Amino acid sequence: MTITELLRQNAERYPDDTSLVEITPPPTVHGRLTWKEYALIESGTGQNVRREITWKDFNCQANRFANFLLSRGIRKGEKVAILLMNCLEWLPIYFGILKAGAIAVPLNYRYTAEEIRYCLNLAEADFLVFGPEFTGRVVRIVFGACCMSEKTARPLQKAMTV
Repeated sequence: MTITELLRQNAERYPDDTSLVEITPPPTVHGRLTWKEYALIESGTGQNVRREITWKDFNCQANRFANFLLSRGIRKGEKVAILLMNCLEWLPIYFGILKAGAIAVPLNYRYTAEEIRYCLNLAEADFLVFGPEFTGRVVRIVFGACCMSEKTARPLQKAMTV
């Protein structure tokens, strides 16, 4: 059984149970919080500090992203790079890539434009999914402002922001 089959199975067995939780402490919190203190942050406070999705929604979002990739011409075995902050959307995108039959290439959000370019070239990525906060870095890569040599420059087929 593959990991994507486990997701589908959990969506069928536990559709309304929480699968993923994103906790973002409010900006007024000072100091370090422990995992026990994070557990005290409740959803529905109006401060938008806790987001969660069910197994059904997780599977649905992964399927939608897989279908999106397929509609954009991504084929089995092609490489899709992910450049996102740690967020609730990361895993549905990752699972969507797997469900489409592509290979996920996670990138560290701390990378500079040059490091991102290097990793994309090294992995021979065909598609890049990135968050809006990375637009500046991606523009530098696409338009060659980060020291691309013609021998190492491998243009991406496609790039998309989420």
